Amino acid sequence: MMLRPFVPRQTISGRLIWFSVLFATGSLVAASIILWLIVASVVREQVDQRLDLQVEGLRDALVTQSDGTIKLTGSFDAPPFDRIGSGWYWQVSGSGVRLSSRSLDAAAIESPPVPFDWRRALTGSPQLAEGKSATGQSLHVRVAKAFVGDKAVEILVTAPQTALSGPAFRALLWLVPAMLLLGAILVTGILYQVRYGLRPLRRLTSEIPMIGSGRLYELPPSEVGELQPVTVEINRLVSQNRKRLADTRLHFANLAHGLKTPVASLTLALNDDNDRTGEMRALVARVEGRIRHHLGRARGMLSDAGVGATAQIEPHIDDIIHMMSRLHADRTLTISRQPTADLSVGCAPEDVDEILGAIIDNAFKWARASVSVMTATEQTMALITVDDDGPGIKDDRIADAVRPGVRLDETVPGDGFGLSIAKELTEIYGGSLAFGKAPTGGLRVSIRLPRASA
Repeated sequence: MMLRPFVPRQTISGRLIWFSVLFATGSLVAASIILWLIVASVVREQVDQRLDLQVEGLRDALVTQSDGTIKLTGSFDAPPFDRIGSGWYWQVSGSGVRLSSRSLDAAAIESPPVPFDWRRALTGSPQLAEGKSATGQSLHVRVAKAFVGDKAVEILVTAPQTALSGPAFRALLWLVPAMLLLGAILVTGILYQVRYGLRPLRRLTSEIPMIGSGRLYELPPSEVGELQPVTVEINRLVSQNRKRLADTRLHFANLAHGLKTPVASLTLALNDDNDRTGEMRALVARVEGRIRHHLGRARGMLSDAGVGATAQIEPHIDDIIHMMSRLHADRTLTISRQPTADLSVGCAPEDVDEILGAIIDNAFKWARASVSVMTATEQTMALITVDDDGPGIKDDRIADAVRPGVRLDETVPGDGFGLSIAKELTEIYGGSLAFGKAPTGGLRVSIRLPRASA
């Protein structure tokens, strides 16, 4: 019962432990009973052998004298038959003859009823019986018939019942602690056996959430044969789900490019001249809001699925800077980096490229001589700071900078969607995009994205 708080039977380990403990307990109890019966049987057999030897000795020592009386030719009062009231008695009776041991002290034992056994009757071997002494003491009796000359006599040899039960119970005093110790060893072995046996299952249980958080691409092969089909099937389902997510992401990306660009162009085309009441612009804004809402929900559901939604920041930054340096190779720009090792975010790698690509590309376009990219951690968030030494953005124009399709300076190439897409993606993942003034006088963009689970 001590195991109840620790091994609930609602778990596989609890069921295995409880069944094993109950089975081991039952086996130990059965083994104890069997061993006790064996000990009792051995003791009984030894007592019977001793009594039978006494019977045979008395039978061989009975002789008839010249006057017709029966006597013994030797003394049979050796210990323990010499102790009065010990229960170790012998008695010869019949045809006017009554001989008894010193331990009986002239008392007599009533002949107990003996069931007829024709095999013992033919061989003359002693028969078993149960009787009582004159003082009421329970006796274990061996009875035999004998003929001395032409006279029939009955020979009774007894032992106290305690001579049978005493050694058995003394053996039980050793047997019970030994079985309890064995039971404790078995229970300990059962606990370790269940723990060792279920270790691959616990490992599999801990690895499945790692796929959801992006720390594992698939489950490693199981070392246990019974779990290998399970691992293969889970990996197949994960691969199938990953392919469906990729197809869905591509579909929504195409939908975003197919709808958002025409709607943004329509917004820019409408003005007070062709839409004096503003009704068309309000309707277009409503359509744009619905598109952004549903695309955001769809992309959010894809990221919530968790498959592959983890990316290391530094390799993506290095790739984008390398690409931008080649695109702007005709300009002399100084690139400074302050990386943070092993910094991962809970975002899909494609979205990380899109967010960082838009921000770093904007910094390269507007920088005069230098671009700086720094990474750091803020509790559960990853902070990516991109500085340039360009003209920056005035505070009252920041809202316009992140509006889709809006370009603050037509002299710089672009379509006006980069910053808005980066802001939208960042917010979908629970992050933020902030604009400020860099120490060099240009624009500082601070990107905050949730860090991947440790």
